[in-house]
Amino acid sequence: MAMMNYRASWFSVAIVFSVLSWRAVAADDGSKDADKISALPGQPPDVKLQQYSGYINVNQTTGKSLFYYFVEAASADADKKPLLLWLNGGPGCSSFGIGAFQEIGPFRVDTDGKTLCRNTYAWNAAANVLFLESPVGVGFSYAVQAEEVYRTMGDNATAHDSYAFLLKWLDRFPAYKSRDLFIVGESYAGHYVPELAITILANNNHPDSTHIKLQGIAIGNGILELAAERTQLYEYLWQNTFISDSAHALIAQSCKNPDDPSPACESARAAAYGHIGNIDAYNIYSSSCHDKKVRPSGSKCMDLADPCAQYFVEAYLNQPQVQKVIHANTELKYPWSRCRRYNLTSFGDSPKTMLPYIKALTNSGIRIWIFSGDLDAMVPVTATKQSMEKLKLRVKEDWRPWSADGKDVAGYVISYEGLVFATVRGSGHMIPIDQPERGLVLFTSFLRGQPLPPAQRQTD
Repeated sequence: MAMMNYRASWFSVAIVFSVLSWRAVAADDGSKDADKISALPGQPPDVKLQQYSGYINVNQTTGKSLFYYFVEAASADADKKPLLLWLNGGPGCSSFGIGAFQEIGPFRVDTDGKTLCRNTYAWNAAANVLFLESPVGVGFSYAVQAEEVYRTMGDNATAHDSYAFLLKWLDRFPAYKSRDLFIVGESYAGHYVPELAITILANNNHPDSTHIKLQGIAIGNGILELAAERTQLYEYLWQNTFISDSAHALIAQSCKNPDDPSPACESARAAAYGHIGNIDAYNIYSSSCHDKKVRPSGSKCMDLADPCAQYFVEAYLNQPQVQKVIHANTELKYPWSRCRRYNLTSFGDSPKTMLPYIKALTNSGIRIWIFSGDLDAMVPVTATKQSMEKLKLRVKEDWRPWSADGKDVAGYVISYEGLVFATVRGSGHMIPIDQPERGLVLFTSFLRGQPLPPAQRQTD
């Protein structure tokens, strides 16, 4: 595959997003005190956290209200820790239900759907963590003029709404206006994160805008080039012996290029994928969920990586007492669900490639880390590695192993001029679930701007 040479300057990409003046952001009626959570139902009694959740209205005309959950750093020097904004992908999946309760938040939900367990590898050990349910319509976020808003939702609107949310959230929590901000996300956040970063940096140049101290972005298993990643899905499955040689040959014969929409290509791909069995393409070696119902807790409420965890979270967040404590709008009249299925074709302004955005950001001076679990077939590490090579950045430190515990190889890393690319060994699409210790070490290294710890050299 020929490599593309992107020469997009910072400003040529920034003009995609018009400057959102502070005057366009309407006043909000919420308050920090009203959003405070004394304790979540089922929370371990010995855990003391400063937690908040509620709504930020980002558009008075359409009634767009984005739901957030915020947990301060669990350390004595929380007032010195940076602010992290976490975004899940989809497009349309909840950063609250998935990001907070299955990945990096302080709690996991036990099998009974009622009891919360302490997450030993929670990222609020290193930062004050803000989870945003975005775009509007996801989770508890909503719009009064729902039909009109959801019909026109896309990348550009999501970036502008998230930026408006940040401005108003910082007004509600003014102590964080002077903090460093980092934005991290996974999957379709490969679009959300760089587009929001560009929106922030473009507006920081506007004299009337609030300056946001964005210091860096990180993207895990991110969708950056959807067509190429989809092509690599079948290559990855074939190379790992999940589809047959004949099925692989038929795809190669039927598909003329990665963007081939022909019935013959789609049929060949569907036939190959349909024969892999009950395999989770987001982690090809993970266990499958066979019981989608809550059940009595059989543990002492320790960290859980149960393949059915999403159903325990759904049960928990649909409890009336939980929704009351987190200040959710219970008049929405529909249950909370982890994903609102936005079809990518309805995201009319979804770029085919995010590489010009990434390349432009490498010239902005902010920290950029891209990382991939190596067991993810849906967004294969091989596809992301090829995307990094297309950027044609100068290599500062070549490919090497890294370690989270000083013993085992946790993955591999290469440092470019303006960007770090790392893999996480033994992880699928969601690294904080599959490899929580390695995910936390990677995150803290990113925050500090430090190289990932080296792995021990092999000895006889």
